[in-house]
Amino acid sequence: MDRPQLVAYWRNFFSDLLVGTFKSLFLFSTAGLTLAALSGWGLDTWFLDPTGWNMAVQWLILILALVWLLPLGMFHGLVASALATVGKKLKEAVNGLHDLLDILVKGVFSHYPNLSKNISKQELGEKFDQIGHKFLEDLKLKGGPISYIKGLIFRIILKALKFFFLDDVMEEIKKKPGEEVTRADIESAVRRVGVEFLLSTIHDNIMILQVANAIVMLLLFGLPFGILALF
Repeated sequence: MDRPQLVAYWRNFFSDLLVGTFKSLFLFSTAGLTLAALSGWGLDTWFLDPTGWNMAVQWLILILALVWLLPLGMFHGLVASALATVGKKLKEAVNGLHDLLDILVKGVFSHYPNLSKNISKQELGEKFDQIGHKFLEDLKLKGGPISYIKGLIFRIILKALKFFFLDDVMEEIKKKPGEEVTRADIESAVRRVGVEFLLSTIHDNIMILQVANAIVMLLLFGLPFGILALF
């Protein structure tokens, strides 16, 4: 894809992202609230009823527990929704990410008539940010909170691509013999390590975050049960 086609691609990507995100947020938030309500029911059935405590005390404890559980259920549902949406949309955006990275890399190295391995990582990073900012301006993601969220997501994508470019791609280029590398070497390195980055690294990190989110949620959900178990 050339630059205008890529700009159109990402605009369509973010338009479709809006509807899918709201559906995901609703489903995951509902699931989190349902889990919180079931936890409250379990707390009442298995811990409070057998105690024989005064009903007013039982209701007070149950209400306090639900005040703790319901916001947690919604929050962790939102986190799970965000991670699931990012993972799904990034898989859908593989071609767009490849072409975006190509354009950004070519834009960076267009500033260097002679590509030398001695170019500093900091300098390359600054050039990458400049090119990425120009592309973000082309998308025209302005005019309200929804556009702000879209712009924020795209900035995160740019940060991830920058990290990938500065570490993996430059390492690949440094393996080339001689002091100078060609633009063909750059494009080859981007293509060679890009697939692994897009399909493996991102997916693995999202899965780790999902597992961590689930573990933290279970630990926090278990806090009321643990407190009552001590008594």
